[in-house]
Amino acid sequence: MSPSLLAPALAWSGYLRRRVDARPDLAAWLEVSSRHPVTANALAAWQAELAGAEAAAILPVAQCRETLRKLRERVFTTLMVRDLAGQATLEEVVGAMTALADLAVAAAYRSVAAELADVHGIPRDPATNAPQEMLILGMGKLGGGELNVSSDIDLIMLYGEEGETDGPRRISHHEFYGRLTRRMMPVLSEADAYGQVFRTDLRLRPDGDSGPPAWSLDALEHYLVAQGREWERYAWLKARLIPAQAFPDSDASAQERQLESLRVPFVYRKYFDFDALASLRDLRERIRQDWQRRALARNGIDSANNIKLGDGGIREIEFVVQLFQLVRGGRMPALQRRGLLQALHAECEAGLISPNDTQRLEHAYRFLRRVEHTLQYREDEQTHLLPGDPEKRAQLAAALGLSTDEFERTLTEHRNFVQQTFRNAFRLAGMGDTDDHHADTATPSAARIDADDDDDEHDAESRLAEQIKQAFGDDADEPLRRAESLVNSHRVRSLPESSRRRLEALLPATIHAARQTAAPQQAAVRLLGLIETIAQRSAYLALLAEFPDTLARVARMVAASPWAAQYLTQHPLLLDSLIDWRTLFEPLDFDQIARQLSADLDACTLPDGEPDIEQQMNLMRDVQRQASFQLLAQDLEGQLTVEALGDQLSALADMLLAETIQRVWPLVNKDPDASPKFAIIAYGKLGGKELGYASDLDLVFLFDDPREDALEIYAKLGRRMTSWLSTMTSSGRLYETDLRLRPDGDAGLLAVSVEAFEQYQLQHAWPWEHQALTRARYAAGDTTVGARFERIRADVLVQPRDTAKLRDDVLAMRDKISAGHPNTSGNFDLKHDRGGMVDVEFVTQYLVLCHAATHRVLVNNLGNIALLRLASEASLIPADLAQRAGDAYRTLRRGQHQLRLQGIEKARVPQDQLPEERAAVTALWRTVLG
Repeated sequence: MSPSLLAPALAWSGYLRRRVDARPDLAAWLEVSSRHPVTANALAAWQAELAGAEAAAILPVAQCRETLRKLRERVFTTLMVRDLAGQATLEEVVGAMTALADLAVAAAYRSVAAELADVHGIPRDPATNAPQEMLILGMGKLGGGELNVSSDIDLIMLYGEEGETDGPRRISHHEFYGRLTRRMMPVLSEADAYGQVFRTDLRLRPDGDSGPPAWSLDALEHYLVAQGREWERYAWLKARLIPAQAFPDSDASAQERQLESLRVPFVYRKYFDFDALASLRDLRERIRQDWQRRALARNGIDSANNIKLGDGGIREIEFVVQLFQLVRGGRMPALQRRGLLQALHAECEAGLISPNDTQRLEHAYRFLRRVEHTLQYREDEQTHLLPGDPEKRAQLAAALGLSTDEFERTLTEHRNFVQQTFRNAFRLAGMGDTDDHHADTATPSAARIDADDDDDEHDAESRLAEQIKQAFGDDADEPLRRAESLVNSHRVRSLPESSRRRLEALLPATIHAARQTAAPQQAAVRLLGLIETIAQRSAYLALLAEFPDTLARVARMVAASPWAAQYLTQHPLLLDSLIDWRTLFEPLDFDQIARQLSADLDACTLPDGEPDIEQQMNLMRDVQRQASFQLLAQDLEGQLTVEALGDQLSALADMLLAETIQRVWPLVNKDPDASPKFAIIAYGKLGGKELGYASDLDLVFLFDDPREDALEIYAKLGRRMTSWLSTMTSSGRLYETDLRLRPDGDAGLLAVSVEAFEQYQLQHAWPWEHQALTRARYAAGDTTVGARFERIRADVLVQPRDTAKLRDDVLAMRDKISAGHPNTSGNFDLKHDRGGMVDVEFVTQYLVLCHAATHRVLVNNLGNIALLRLASEASLIPADLAQRAGDAYRTLRRGQHQLRLQGIEKARVPQDQLPEERAAVTALWRTVLG
């Protein structure tokens, strides 16, 4: 090795110079060891060499102590030489230190456990009698695989079942694991002639220093559910089980699954608990203020020079990244990463942090961590303080390969950016911020209403009733009834005192918000109904109280549409989307949604690595609701035409169908090399891209696969697809599906081969099935199968037909449709009555089936309005009639949609309305069909 490789470390580190002076052989050893990256395999080899045994051997405790300390010296000095010579990446340095900690903890555990077991016997699972291992959790940077070179390690010790050891001097499991923990710590952290391995800290365990050293999983579960605090969610985010085994034939997989089933829902909440916002803000403020207080005591040295805890330091980067994880991770499993940089990139992929900000945060993190390590190399101290002395500062810059000016400029730029990002953390996360959080004065929040007076519930109800009367005057009856129903409902009566007081404070703000809308009375009634539904979810009461602007937005939406009010009531998780109102009006990026959904679904796994199907199904339903709600918000603001809305909802369904195939296929296919030669064909509203918010999906499943079991496999796939889409889960149903348009309807096969489909369409299909085919299209799945369908569809549509017979068949089917939708109301049904939308659709279908052979352009599934225009260009109908009928169809669809938003299921209007539109449709019918 060139002498220059060792020179930077010797020039900078007094610790290394002293070690080389004390051990002349160390320099020669480093010249060899520093040529190669420090890996887990290298560590295992060094350990075996130092111990004179295999790495997996259980050493006596004294020998284990000595071996680990010598190993730590090798790792630390080799990393120092490689890092300061520019040969080691950050990933190598923190990865090697983490691997050392894992190895050291496992070795200490084996040695101490063997010593204890010789005296007391082995702890065994009472149910299986198998040896029961201790579960050792690495927290913080150890859990995230990010240890610095002079770090302490945070551990939590757990075990499975209570019981007794099996030896002659039996003790309880509780006592055995407690002793094991206490005896392990000095093996790692006690300083002796060989130094120490890692300082250890057990204070992150439940109840901290006042709690027992080791906890059972049952006790941990009770603690997390009953007492777990917000800062502990932050701490448990990185928690990782360290691989360690002391007893042969043990199997801790069940306990590992149980542990993960406790950790994940504790850290990541499906519905973000807005009660937690104050705690998280307090945590941020404590991070910000803690070192400011110390700075006052130490003349500002700590805050200005501490690159971990000072302004713009490492801790602030960690908080920004982990805040996104805590807020969004329950709904976006792809964010559930333990490593900071992995989590940061996942947040960028999810669109939560811009690529530019991601890059700047990563560069700042890498720079600050390298500075941190360089400081610690100097004397092997766990320090994060930059030297204040200019000469030492210049030496630090030189050790980093920078001039003093370059170092100071780079450090200042990074810290300024991190500090600003940290201060804006809650705004970036879409939750406002402490500085501007209550800036909106349009609606008085619960926080501004004194809920701490001593009046009883009756007085609160009386005040609310008086406010409603003052707000609505003669129109107060319905809001009063709704308010009385709310306050006397079982949901409210059974609330804890804190939630009732919050509700009492929220209700006056609700009435105020309703008064600001275009339909105050209706808004009040619908808002009160929504609040009754969510009353027992304190998270959402807190949300509406915490974010007064959100309450105002909800009020405007429910005032505009009772259907929107019902949708919000059924899916209250959508309230989260209203916090960052601006994002609701951005166009849906289906490529981004699909990428993020796929990443999140990949992250939905059980502890054994298998997919968590229930979580995946719920996640897809939540994504569908969120995207639909975004479209609903744009729709209510008049930003979408009814055609654009249909296109967007149909594209959303196509994307979810494609993802469903990918998730269901592995559940039915046992051939790892096989991909599904399978396509979904959309008919009806989805086929015509006219989907509504609550439309069902008319689907046909096709396959084209030579495998012998194709019929069986694709029938299974079809069944599982249907179940995946339509099963009611805790998040609702994804889509209602209708498969009756497949060949032979309900009597036919669930999935049909392309050949069978072609034969059926050409030889056996009814005319109405060819009518339906005019609106069919390939929606998702294998593109080759989809292309074959499109060719078959075109071949069928251009077949020569007896136009007179086709006309009779179409008229007969129209009569059948009318008979199936009788209207005795005296009003005009926009869809089914003569002169309505069905007439336009039937005429268009008739024109396609009659003339596609001579006018191939009519084969294209372009929608009724475009097809009428093309028919006029082909001189099949008058151009002015095509224009008037197309405009009429658009108006009728818009009218139907507006009535649906008002909660009216049957779209009917008085007979004297829309006379020009009905006349245009009737003229089109008479011109084409007589």
